[in-house]
Formats: sequence, C-alpha cells, structure tokens
Amino acid sequence: MITIQTRVTVDEQGVTTLRLPPGIAPGEHEVVLVIGEAPVARQTPIMAGFPRHDVKVDLAEGFTFRREDMYDDSGRGA
Repeated sequence: MITIQTRVTVDEQGVTTLRLPPGIAPGEHEVVLVIGEAPVARQTPIMAGFPRHDVKVDLAEGFTFRREDMYDDSGRGA
C-alpha cells in the first residue's frame, strides 16, 4: 500500500484531478479520500513581505552559475 498526502483544488462542479507518481500499475485500485471539514485557508508565503531590490547585473556573454565554471579543481574560486 502506498500513502500519498497532498492538497487538491475542487472546482464548483466538485471535480478535482489527481496525477499519480510513476510506478502505480494501471488498473482498478482501492482509494481512500479524506476531506477536512472546511477548505484549507490560503496562506501568504513567508518571503512575500520582504522588500525587493531590483539590481542590474552585467554578466559576460555565456556566463553560467555552474559549479564547474565557478570553482577550480581545488574547490576554490576560479
């Protein structure tokens, strides 16, 4: 038995869609659906209240943030 805990959105017609992870065999399965008494209240993300600072950064053509490009073989800055 596999237990999956997730949140779903139910539309006005009472319909929701569920995509299962790979490895679930095709065919008929017994499923238990538990519905809470009230819809879950949406919460504002914690980081939403932090100020934004848009900064223009000029990077060289082809610059990447790949570790291999940023560090040499000793693990220190290239």
